[in-house]
Amino acid sequence: MDILRTDTAHVWAVDLERETHLLDEVLSADEWARADRFLFEKHRAHFVAARGCLRAILAKYMECKPGELAFFYGEHGKPALASPWDKSQLRFNLSHSAGLALIAVSRCCEIGVDVEHLDRKVDQLKDIARRFFAPGEYERLSALPREEQRRAFFCCWTRKEAYLKAVGTGLARSLKNFEVSLGRKAKLLWIKKGNIEDWTLLHLEPAEGYVGSVAIAGKDVEVKMVKHLLRDLCLNKGVTKRRDDSGA
Repeated sequence: MDILRTDTAHVWAVDLERETHLLDEVLSADEWARADRFLFEKHRAHFVAARGCLRAILAKYMECKPGELAFFYGEHGKPALASPWDKSQLRFNLSHSAGLALIAVSRCCEIGVDVEHLDRKVDQLKDIARRFFAPGEYERLSALPREEQRRAFFCCWTRKEAYLKAVGTGLARSLKNFEVSLGRKAKLLWIKKGNIEDWTLLHLEPAEGYVGSVAIAGKDVEVKMVKHLLRDLCLNKGVTKRRDDSGA
């Protein structure tokens, strides 16, 4: 695996539909509790696979077992490594859509990632853009031919999500407080607070039918895409077993 320097970031793309049985013994009790809240088994399975994969990937950088890692969550729910693992200064973020997960990892720089499947059913895209996008984004979206608007909408949405996740606020901060490009080249055009030159924003096409974005709080950070099957992560080795309902 390539060394993760302070001026680089890795974005892992993982197919959550493959070999999810390898993940059954990786999650912590609180992660299983979150998984059990899902109403549909498919969504539950994707959550379990994504969290297990996140643990396995971070464990590779930390040279530990996936089940040993501990997390804490910020005010707006952004996860981070808890002590003693926080000494590594690893920063990470996770997003998944329609069976594909993106896991972004950097060292020292805050990072956010988002991915969407282009076939995701979203009604009244322009109405959503009018309500939540910056005025310039909505105007550029409306000016596009109708057949190009869906891709442009999701390009814009994933860039805004990735940026907000990197900042650590998620949707608690207004989507209108900054502006991004809509084309294949991702660009941060304006932010209400801060300097756009202090950010790296990149467009991602991790698989056919998907668009995504990664945002990093650092200038000119080099990003490498990494694609792996779950079996390559050796998730069934050295993991922590899930406790049964009796607590035994």
